[in-house]
Amino acid sequence: MKLSDIMSHMGLASYAEVALAIFLAVFIGAAIWAYLPSNRHRFSLAMTLPLEDGAVASNHTFDADSLATAGTKIDEAN
Repeated sequence: MKLSDIMSHMGLASYAEVALAIFLAVFIGAAIWAYLPSNRHRFSLAMTLPLEDGAVASNHTFDADSLATAGTKIDEAN
């Protein structure tokens, strides 16, 4: 008896289908979350982080106050 015969009779094909369904659900959920209008400000601030001189990414918080004052902090540093 070959290993492929044993594996084919174990009925493991349904696990791959379930894993695919879970992956698709998580992917679609992440895509919907990423394109929500409420996350637009968070991503626009994160988009400019690599361009800031002397700024450390861990010091940034993604709340409304930091978004409103982000431009003035950069201007004061220059």
